[in-house]
Amino acid sequence: MAMHSCYSNGAAGNCKLWYDRVEMGETDVPTNLQPYFEKGIQAYTQGSYEYAIDLLGFIVRQTPDATEARRYLRLAVQKQFGLSPPSGASQLGLALLTLPLRSWAMLAELQGQTRQAIALYERLLMTAPRSKSVLMRLAVVLMRSGLDDAAVQIYEELLVVDPNHLGALRKLARLAMKRGNDAQARQCFERILKLHQGDLEAQQSLRNLDALGTLKKGFST
Repeated sequence: MAMHSCYSNGAAGNCKLWYDRVEMGETDVPTNLQPYFEKGIQAYTQGSYEYAIDLLGFIVRQTPDATEARRYLRLAVQKQFGLSPPSGASQLGLALLTLPLRSWAMLAELQGQTRQAIALYERLLMTAPRSKSVLMRLAVVLMRSGLDDAAVQIYEELLVVDPNHLGALRKLARLAMKRGNDAQARQCFERILKLHQGDLEAQQSLRNLDALGTLKKGFST
């Protein structure tokens, strides 16, 4: 199930709707884990975010490519965080306490232990759900693991936190082109050009998208 982006206008406040778009439909959750998913969704809709996080986190740890479970997990974490956001001092303390875990995650990533790295970055996001650096690392590892749907979700979440994050915009644009999502790729490249008018990659990519669009129209007529 694709999420609709709202980062292109650069107004983070307008992106709050992203967290409220919850629609039930077909899922990619394995049959044996479906009861956990259903209970997790029920807990989420009832506002029991901590319980939802436990259930959905279990699914994601068992099946990293269960992107629908990961989507609801990220929603539940953000909702829980919004109920009791930590103070600045608390955030600093958490950052220091989680340094060993960050190092462990990065080491696992460097060693090619992608599943372990994904699990560790997910754990970090439980305590710092709006950490741009952790969201970026998680998205990159997911993409390297071939979990493109999950990577798109995380890039979009990062762009809700920071609509002008050039790294996320660039990575998401490339991934969108790879997946044939020309509209999303164009949106990202246009955003990049608004931030940096002389960006050569964005300029060339937009020309390529224009040429591809013209070619597609030619085949359709």
